[in-house]
Amino acid sequence: MISESTISKVRELSITDVLEPYVRLSRKGSTLMGICPFHEERTGSFSVSPGKNLFHCFSCNRGGDAITFIMEKENLSFMEAIEFLARRYNIPIEYVEEQDKEQVAKVQHKETLLATLGHAQDFFVGSLQALGNDESRLAREYAYGRWPEEFCSVAGIGYAPRDGGAFMEFCRTKGLDDDSLFELGLLRRGDDGHVYAMFRNRIMIPIRNKWGRIIAYTARYIGNNPKAPKYINSPNCAVYAKGECLFGIDRACRERNAEYFIIVEGAPDVLRMQSIGYDNTVAALGTAWTDNQFERLKKYTSSLCFIPDTDICEGKPFGPGFEAVMANGTAAVRKGFHVTVRELPFAEIPDGKNGWDVKPGKNDADSFIHCREDYTSLKEKLFIVWLAQKRFLVADSLVEERKCVSEIADLMRYVKDQLVFNQCIDELAKIYGKVKLWRDAVTQARGEARKRQDKLTPMDERQREAELLRQHGLFIRENCYYATGDDDEEPSRISNFIMEPLFHIEDENNGTRIFRMRNTYNICRVIELRESELCSLNSFQQKVGSVGNYVWLAKIDKLNRVKEYLYSKTDTAERVRKLGWNSAEGFFAFGNGLLADGRFQTVDDLGIVRGINGKAYYIPAMSKIYIHNPEIFQFERLMVHENRNGIKLYDYVKELMEVFGENACVAFCYLLSTLFRDIVFKRTRHFPILNLFGEKGTGKTTLATSLQAFFLHGVDPPNLGVTSVPAMNDRVSQAVNTLVVLDEYKNDLDIRKIAYLKGLWGGGGQTKKNTGTDGMAAQTIVSTGVVLCGQDKPTQDMALYTRVLFLAFSKTSFSQMEKSRYEDLVALCNLGLTHLTIEILNHRELFEKNFPDTYSVVKRELAAKMEDETIHDRIFGNWVIPLATFRTLETVLDVPFNYTTLFDTAVKGMRVQNELAQESSEVADFWNMLQGFQTMGKCVEKAHYRIRYLKSFRPLGGKEEIEFMEARPILYLNMAAVASLFNSRNQNATANRSNWSTIMSYLKSHPSFLGLKQDRFTILLPNGLPDYTIEVSGGEQVRKVKVNRPKALCFDYLQLKEAFGLELEMEVVADTEDVSSSESDMPEIYADNTTQGELPF
Repeated sequence: MISESTISKVRELSITDVLEPYVRLSRKGSTLMGICPFHEERTGSFSVSPGKNLFHCFSCNRGGDAITFIMEKENLSFMEAIEFLARRYNIPIEYVEEQDKEQVAKVQHKETLLATLGHAQDFFVGSLQALGNDESRLAREYAYGRWPEEFCSVAGIGYAPRDGGAFMEFCRTKGLDDDSLFELGLLRRGDDGHVYAMFRNRIMIPIRNKWGRIIAYTARYIGNNPKAPKYINSPNCAVYAKGECLFGIDRACRERNAEYFIIVEGAPDVLRMQSIGYDNTVAALGTAWTDNQFERLKKYTSSLCFIPDTDICEGKPFGPGFEAVMANGTAAVRKGFHVTVRELPFAEIPDGKNGWDVKPGKNDADSFIHCREDYTSLKEKLFIVWLAQKRFLVADSLVEERKCVSEIADLMRYVKDQLVFNQCIDELAKIYGKVKLWRDAVTQARGEARKRQDKLTPMDERQREAELLRQHGLFIRENCYYATGDDDEEPSRISNFIMEPLFHIEDENNGTRIFRMRNTYNICRVIELRESELCSLNSFQQKVGSVGNYVWLAKIDKLNRVKEYLYSKTDTAERVRKLGWNSAEGFFAFGNGLLADGRFQTVDDLGIVRGINGKAYYIPAMSKIYIHNPEIFQFERLMVHENRNGIKLYDYVKELMEVFGENACVAFCYLLSTLFRDIVFKRTRHFPILNLFGEKGTGKTTLATSLQAFFLHGVDPPNLGVTSVPAMNDRVSQAVNTLVVLDEYKNDLDIRKIAYLKGLWGGGGQTKKNTGTDGMAAQTIVSTGVVLCGQDKPTQDMALYTRVLFLAFSKTSFSQMEKSRYEDLVALCNLGLTHLTIEILNHRELFEKNFPDTYSVVKRELAAKMEDETIHDRIFGNWVIPLATFRTLETVLDVPFNYTTLFDTAVKGMRVQNELAQESSEVADFWNMLQGFQTMGKCVEKAHYRIRYLKSFRPLGGKEEIEFMEARPILYLNMAAVASLFNSRNQNATANRSNWSTIMSYLKSHPSFLGLKQDRFTILLPNGLPDYTIEVSGGEQVRKVKVNRPKALCFDYLQLKEAFGLELEMEVVADTEDVSSSESDMPEIYADNTTQGELPF
């Protein structure tokens, strides 16, 4: 086997020298570019970074170091590539002296495992890069969405397909040894003897040794199985031991000029730091560092810089991130390292008691550091000084302060650099005491250490846990709980798993607890249990058994013992019950995090956000417990903040106005109002619906969904025609200060739906029995804005119409440029606009302070403008809200219109809506008049009107007939006769009413109007009786009633009944033929174009 010294010399070869025979390179900035030797191309996409000694092809995505290049190009194994390069560049090849056959066998076995992993890596990378494969495409979208594509190639990020059979077939084709595959954990054997691939549907992140050879994997699941663990890792084997390896050491060990190594908490932090250029970053593959890992670091550096996660843990002085760095940093100092700390800033969060007290909030390296400037902005402190600050911060007595002095002084004796020692002493004196105190304390610590032989170690954590378990009559062995018996009774195993308490989720109606369970086979699952499931033995056994091989063997008394033990050390989080604005806690909740004090904090993998108001909050939608269950938390998973869209607010509103014109300004200001709806409602006690009316294809629904993209996107609005009232209520009450779109409004909706919509104006929802408390009826509180889209004007019900802001859309044909703008807007909104939501919400304090006064000013200005006009009170009040909202925020929002322009648009819109209201009101008044005249006998059937049941209808001038499924009542109004009645009513009226021609235009524009048609009507005398003549027919005198054929206004009678409660039907005449068919058994004759019906005396 080739020695490590030879491998080191080969790795130090310049990559440009190694590539020179294969690629012609030209300099472009700090990189070199050339034609890729691995595929055919005309334009060079092959990039070489001499500083990092790495290559990457942007077309075929191959990448790595010089050894990887030779392995790929010459089709060699790792050791063969080392030998190839050593001979080419005259590097003496040294071989390890192998003493016996056993050692030789071990070396050969390791080489077999490494070669097997190399083949597996080819498969995983190939699976990620496979084209024409939706599964691979989705895997690439995940990988490249998290890390740059070039970085993924260099880091060797791959993908294990969903079908494990593909990997197993690959192994058979390559002739890979089954024993090696099982040892590496690439294959597993089930209890039934079935062999399966360990990694399926996972992003494969390789763990490498210092030579860059892959020794294991950590794999991230990207499928939909809720029971699948998020991450799984390779097991320990001959080439990989978790407690000895360092993630990132393959790149860090090449940083010969690095002044120090950066120590972060986990692999994701390492990848983040590497992706921005800090290859000198490593992490342990566990929380606590081992002596072996520190010894490995000593070969490359003597200085370490820790970046702790600034976690907050309620009830404890420091979070787990700080505790880990305190422990690991202390161990590093004791190992002789020069240790510093770069602490991430805490978020300053009010503690809720007053305006000036703040508490620290959570931060971490992975979410904070996104570029080199983020890292360099962190102030670097000596670890010992940093630790002293933390210790003295929580020391609340003289005794505690003396303990701190002793602890820090004991660490100081390991500092060998005199300059650093003096700097520490000076800084410590600023924190506590004087320089002499610290120098004396260090001297004393050194003396005591010589006497005690450095035995000042705290009690082991495991011992403390064992003592706590013993107090509850329990102990743990091989991940199983055992209960100790009384007297001579033997201990009994009560489970095949143990539980780690993670959080108690506080909820007044549905409290739960989250645990991590680990069974005797070392398989972990995270589970959320309701309190009721923890109190019932059967429920508990069923729930834990449903997630895997987790068996409880004892009775309820043993379960209570375990509960008491676990409850004694459980952190608490509060469930976020509704998304949107939370007035009690002062944050705005998305499905994946919280916005507080201008900063968005993402949930962790449990769905927890820490450090808001000194509390932790639980949003289960993104918890790994439920993330793979698509049937729950559907709304919460749509309302998420994903900063995928960088458009500015000005540019968005400009695009909106280019597509929708003046309507866009009003709609956008309505959106602003919804973001602060609670403040608006507190001042006005009402909040209008935004009604977008227009034909199909006018873009009204697109405008609505573009506003909805401020909260969620990719969601089709519910169709009111098929949506029940409870479903409507659930939708509009899911969040606070957000916006809901309801589509396909029609005037013939169920009356209960119309009533529900009217109730939204005052904030009311659905009234229902509250089964969770005392059973009394309770009304849902709706605290969101609603956009109502439809092709019907909601004018049939004035109570609804006056509760909306009415915007009409009439344009149905668009130029190519307009279509292009429309498509650009849709694409933009599909990316989500939540970053603009956060920008606007950051002005809440200003809005809350100024809106009440601004509302009063705007209301007075608008009233003065409309002084000479009669405007419906509700319509007037509705239009004031968006105007006042925009005026409050105008100075802090950059948009392409001003208040004056908006004011003029609002005045125009108010007038249009008021005119339609007046029109609708007079139409209703007309039908009431007609009903009254009919009741008094002045409006006579067959003289003023008649009702015919028809299966088809063709109006005068109509080209096609209107077909009905069954005979439908059609109301014919004698225009001349009804006009006479109308005018007689107006002569005696004192109110200012419209004339007959205006009313007739209103009637013709109503949805129930079918057209004009001639029909026979009885002629009446002035006294209201039918006009007639007496003639002798067949020797008998008969009365001949006079009729004529005037034009009639024809309406759908059922629509009129539903809209206005009209009841004119006195006698039903069923027509099976055209209007010319006989309508009675009475004989008819025609004379002088007048039809006369005969009636005997």
